[in-house]
Amino acid sequence: MATFGNHNCTIIPLGLPGTQFEIYSNLEQHYTHTFLFESLTGPKELAESSIIGFDPEIIIQGYADRIVLSYKDGTSKTIPTRDPVAELKQFIKSTQNQTHRYLGGAVGIINYDAIKLYENIPIQNNSKPLIEFGIYQDGILYDNKTKQSLYFYYDTNRINQIKQTERKFGKITLSEIKSNLNEDQFGTIVNQAKKYLHSGDIFQVVLSRRFSFSASGDFLRVYKELRELNPSPYLFHMKFGQKTYIGCSPEMLVRVTGDEVETFPIAGTRKITDDEAKNKQLEQELLSDEKEIAEHTMLVDLGRNDVGRVCKYGSVRVPELMQIKRFSHVQHIVTHVVGTLDKNQDMFSAFEAVFPAGTVTGAPKVRAMEIINELEPDIREQYAGAVGYFSNNGCCDFAIAIRSIFFDGNSGFVQSGAGIVIDSTPQGEFKETEHKAGAMISALKESTK
Repeated sequence: MATFGNHNCTIIPLGLPGTQFEIYSNLEQHYTHTFLFESLTGPKELAESSIIGFDPEIIIQGYADRIVLSYKDGTSKTIPTRDPVAELKQFIKSTQNQTHRYLGGAVGIINYDAIKLYENIPIQNNSKPLIEFGIYQDGILYDNKTKQSLYFYYDTNRINQIKQTERKFGKITLSEIKSNLNEDQFGTIVNQAKKYLHSGDIFQVVLSRRFSFSASGDFLRVYKELRELNPSPYLFHMKFGQKTYIGCSPEMLVRVTGDEVETFPIAGTRKITDDEAKNKQLEQELLSDEKEIAEHTMLVDLGRNDVGRVCKYGSVRVPELMQIKRFSHVQHIVTHVVGTLDKNQDMFSAFEAVFPAGTVTGAPKVRAMEIINELEPDIREQYAGAVGYFSNNGCCDFAIAIRSIFFDGNSGFVQSGAGIVIDSTPQGEFKETEHKAGAMISALKESTK
């Protein structure tokens, strides 16, 4: 099964008009498994390119004790394992081509609950996979700067299968959206968390609320609304048969390019207005907010420690510390942490070192995850996990699965969290969860019209 050695990757012009979203919209309707990763706004170092994949060679679902491979001919195979993420290595074609960060490989999602593969946290079992990936050996690359589309492949040129039938967008039907924690219930768990903060167990913990609903119809329409409402550096639409995952994440978990490992912790937010003087005032307010700075500093330290686990000693550096970066509707405090990958490490160990992000757990990370597991009423599933790829050339790029909508058949949910620190108020943190869920809920409601 393993395909090591240097495989030649051919890259040719796609020769199709239209944006990446138009190309994907016309293609997606013909296949049960597809993905689109788009970068539309945000810091230039994040918003570089967009990629499209369709009809993967193999679908891989990973559980705590096995992976299940599903092939195109309808056959399947089960392989026992205690580390489903590491099993993906055997499906990576090795290529030396570094012209693009992504040149095929394993593309998918790793649930937050996969933390139980790495830490002794008693997350309850359910029948859903912890990881879902497709193995893609061709695809479309779209350069945001040149507006050019390219097609790459290894053994089989399928450029003629990139069907361009014009897509008509439909509507969705949507049930009432119900939260698993009302304001009083959320206040109760915030106050319980504050007891742990006062006793010194943790410095911060991120507690979240889930918003559940039923929906049917055209889920690509929901993505269309979301990318217009909230363009971001990590937009994604992924179809795994009856499951569809949609998101507009602002935040990178980890990126490996050659031997460089990067992460961009984000913490601290102010809105962007139409008044530039007001924006500058909000920027200064953010940078002088002691609570925001303390929280951000803690997450930067966590990020440096995580990256340092797989990097050459002394190579971890912070080229940008606490810079204000603008996204579509908000400005964030962002820090850039970079290190040089140790020669005994690879993109898989780099992923494992930083997963899950401190920005969705708190710190210290393991104790915060134990408290989340104790206080939140439902396991997180895909929320706060990671969406991205392990590329055939040894590069990877993963976003944190926040600001996202997860559909499984007709069931769906949105989830949002707030970082609880010692001077948090239940009312303030409840409002933050409402605010963070806003774009996704608006996109769902717009899609019914």
